[in-house]
Order: sequence, then C-alpha cells, then structure tokens
Amino acid sequence: MVARSIKAKLLVFAIFFTGIASGILIANFYTTRVTGSPDASNPAGRAQRAQRDINKFYDYLGLDPKQREQVHKIGEETRREFQELRKETQPRFEAIQEQSRAKIRAVLNDEQRVKYDEFRRKMDERRRNRNRDAGKNDHKPSTEREQRPN
Repeated sequence: MVARSIKAKLLVFAIFFTGIASGILIANFYTTRVTGSPDASNPAGRAQRAQRDINKFYDYLGLDPKQREQVHKIGEETRREFQELRKETQPRFEAIQEQSRAKIRAVLNDEQRVKYDEFRRKMDERRRNRNRDAGKNDHKPSTEREQRPN
C-alpha cells in the first residue's frame, strides 16, 4: 500500500516536472526563434550577434587569421561601396516615392486623404525611429516593403 502511494506521488511529480521543462523549452524556442532574440532592439546586442555570426562563418570556412583579415577588409570595402551607392540613388527613390504618394492622394476623397496622410506619417515616423535605433539607414526587408503602401 505504501509502495503504491509512493509510486503515485513519483508519477505526479514526474508529470509535473515534465510540464515545467516543456514550458521552459517552448518559451525559450518562442523567444529566440519566433520573436527574435531578447536584445533584438538593442543595437549593441545586434552588433555582438553579427560579429558572433561572422566568426562562426570564418570558423566554418576554416580561415586562418590572415584570411580573416582579408575577408574583413573586403566586407568593409563592399559596405562602403553600398553606402555610396545609396547616397547616389536615395534622392531618386525619394522623388519616385513622393510622385507615387501624390498620385495616390489625387485618387482619394478628403476623408481618405486624411487617413492616408496619418498612415504615412506613422509609417515614416516608425522608419525614422528604426533607423535612429540602428544608428544608420538599414535596408528594409522585402516583405515589409511589399506589405506597406507607398
């Protein structure tokens, strides 16, 4: 009788413990895979994560220190070239965007125009905040560009 009671208590404890462990694993998976890492909004955290990923890539390729330095220099040169290209093309993109917005506004009635202007203001503010937080004009993911109206 006592043995049966102990077995029952152990079974309840085992089920309880398994539930807690499963909950922790699922919460961890959700936090890191679905919503992004906890420091996703932290620029320093992003920089550390980026450097860790670069080092993993170097390790995967088996680069020696000299090769790592050479690949790093190539990456920096490429980044600077992309920044220069963005400086050259950004004004044209902005002009096209403004033309598109003007055309859309021309199609809307007064009430819709107010809503559209408010929507654009909010989206522009979010983009400015995101760029300020990132410390630079990050390239937007294609899914975000496709989902938002001009």
